[in-house]
Amino acid sequence: MYDLAAARRQSGAYDAGSYEVIVIGAGHAGSEAALASARLGRSTLLLSMNLDAVANLPCNPSIGGTAKGQLVREIDALGGEMGRIADLSMIQFRMLNASKGPAVLSPRAQIDRRRYQILMKQVLEQQERLHLRQGEAIHLISEPDPAAAGHFRVVGVQLKTQAIFLAPAVIVATGTYLESKVIMGECQYASGPDNHFPAVGLSDSLRELDLPLQRFKTGTPVRINRRTARLDTLDVQEGDAVIVPFSFEHEAASLSLPRQVPCYLTWTTAETRRLVEQNLDRSPLFSGAIDGVGPRYCPSIEDKFVKFPDKARHQIFIEPTGLESEELYVQGLSSSMPEDVQKAMLASLPGMADAQIMRSAYAIEYDCLDPTSLRLSLETRQVRGLFCAGQINGSSGYEEAAAQGLIAGINAVRGLSGQDPLILDRSQAYIGVLIDDLVTKGTMEPYRLMTSRAEFRLLLRQDNADSRLTPVGHSIGLISEDRWQRFTDKQNRIDAEVQRCREMRVKPSDTVRRWLADRNSAPISQGVSLADLLRRPELSYVALGALDPQRPALRPEEQFSVEVQLKYEGYIQLEHQRLRRHARHEQRGLPPDLPYLEISGLRLEARQKLDRLRPATLGQASRISGVSPADISVLMVYLQAEERRRNESRSSDHE
Repeated sequence: MYDLAAARRQSGAYDAGSYEVIVIGAGHAGSEAALASARLGRSTLLLSMNLDAVANLPCNPSIGGTAKGQLVREIDALGGEMGRIADLSMIQFRMLNASKGPAVLSPRAQIDRRRYQILMKQVLEQQERLHLRQGEAIHLISEPDPAAAGHFRVVGVQLKTQAIFLAPAVIVATGTYLESKVIMGECQYASGPDNHFPAVGLSDSLRELDLPLQRFKTGTPVRINRRTARLDTLDVQEGDAVIVPFSFEHEAASLSLPRQVPCYLTWTTAETRRLVEQNLDRSPLFSGAIDGVGPRYCPSIEDKFVKFPDKARHQIFIEPTGLESEELYVQGLSSSMPEDVQKAMLASLPGMADAQIMRSAYAIEYDCLDPTSLRLSLETRQVRGLFCAGQINGSSGYEEAAAQGLIAGINAVRGLSGQDPLILDRSQAYIGVLIDDLVTKGTMEPYRLMTSRAEFRLLLRQDNADSRLTPVGHSIGLISEDRWQRFTDKQNRIDAEVQRCREMRVKPSDTVRRWLADRNSAPISQGVSLADLLRRPELSYVALGALDPQRPALRPEEQFSVEVQLKYEGYIQLEHQRLRRHARHEQRGLPPDLPYLEISGLRLEARQKLDRLRPATLGQASRISGVSPADISVLMVYLQAEERRRNESRSSDHE
């Protein structure tokens, strides 16, 4: 433990100020955490080793994607910032999975990465009660927690300059910077992403607080000069004609995109494979030079060739990084190979024979926390007032980081006020799925959120994120009264139109018969409701306007919500029924002092893990690795027996 007395004994140490919340790191997690804290009325210090790297996008220049797009909309619905800034820095938009149904529709945008940084930094600089400060935190200052023997509580941080800042709540959002090391073939050196300084010292401070760390690895591909690539020979991937904003505060018409910038598609070749296989002995990934565990769902190009030897070729996307930059991001060519091999691999791709590398690909290793050492609030179990958010928790991705930062910022403030933490259920939000997976199951590799991880994804659609979470954001104080009124007006319009479509009847006529026949839709012999017609797969809400001239004017997103609610009504009802059955066990609370080690019938591994992790509900307990369905049955029997015993005790007391 590094206490305040030890901090003040350091040569040159001085008290630099006091805040209610300190956030370490100004990436996507830190930015959202600091904004949430300040907007909820708390004096907040946001520390960054480099204020020119605030909200940096060091890897892919995009926001959103499968499951990630849903996260961004949820962040916005709660009152976070990422969606709004993404809209304002968007240079191309696509709605992914458009042919697969509303449950997996996911918005994704190419982002002007420099504009994103500039806009986010402006928001942070202009936020009341928020102080940005450049500096590197090297120590967490703590003291014994008088409320919990053997535990600590955080009291502040100390910078490399020996400045001491005090606060009863600290959020660590250091991304991939902790003891980070860049690796390219035989070349290795201490560095954070984009050649920024690594964070040295904070890992030791976390270990001193008995917080377990692990070592992960991620990577990034080469960047090339647009002028040197033969883009005219490649397949073009344009953006969608219809833009769906990430932020519910924006309308598509309000987003002024001067033009959407295209992406391009190319492929690896037999020569690419030959170069990789010929140089595997120089690959740090296979030579043992890399200790960190890499992401399963975003492997390097050398890993792809080794793991999928029968796949003839792999897709490579060429993506713009900004309107005022010639730099292109070669997605799919992530690598830790030496630079000479990278150059040859790039030249082996169609259209890239003369492409000039502006930034080499590299792998980066970094320390991160075992997320099972956190509570669902993202507060550490061992240190009161200490929260962690983002890639330090073993996740990957800007969106996953921002979501955790928002929740950590909210809960740091609620902890100061003595309020219960905000914990989103898995059936309520992808944010709930993300945090529950990390905290309950842990992760042995960089965690990536996917739609398949959600049990109720038809209920967690990107279009209804506001109806799910804006009431939550309003109740905690992050949604303004003006925005709340606009939200309730929108919901009222949608609800009224859904009801009208159920009641409005279309009668058979020659006009209706011809209209249906033109769309290969079966004729009607008696009056049917608009809702019944809308359930036909070949008909849409917009198209049915021809039979419904009196309909009210709705915005495009409102029309979409009406269509989804009616067209998929049966499936949605089944999902709700399944959720109600699931909730009986999922939401059954577990006493925080349950004596797991003494419950006979539980296997030893289950006893130990339940005792260490202390799940809040039976559902959370069932998702702990090493806890079997049989263990859950034993736990249920024990709880029922304890409940009977308490009831009998109360009965005897009344006699």
